[in-house]
Amino acid sequence: MARICDRCGTKVGFGNVLTSGNFFCRTCTLRVEEEEKRESRERRYRIKQAADKIIVTTTPSIDGYHVRKYLGVESVEYVIGTGVFSELSSGINDFFGRRSSAFEQKLQTAKKNAMDGFKMIAAKQGANAIIGLDLDYS
Repeated sequence: MARICDRCGTKVGFGNVLTSGNFFCRTCTLRVEEEEKRESRERRYRIKQAADKIIVTTTPSIDGYHVRKYLGVESVEYVIGTGVFSELSSGINDFFGRRSSAFEQKLQTAKKNAMDGFKMIAAKQGANAIIGLDLDYS
């Protein structure tokens, strides 16, 4: 039984039904999927732009600003492996009482990624600041 594409009106014997319940021909299905991908990329870009502007502080308030709405408590976990070579170089440095730059770099990377994660969560919720931030390492 031939059906009609809900988008272009073309008569087709078969097609794709997307999650919206609409019937689309193959051409329109590809167009809709591409549009959805583009919209998703644009949405991620807008959220990233908003995240880059978020103020972050460990204090419970920000001078000159008033909290209009608390959006809740959030957390981000970031697990990073050290690897055999980092462990070995750290053990040698520890034995001689020197700093382990390998571990320091890994901790800096973990901190940056956790902060980026916090900012993305905040941006998705429409926040413009993160207050009372607490970072824990273990």
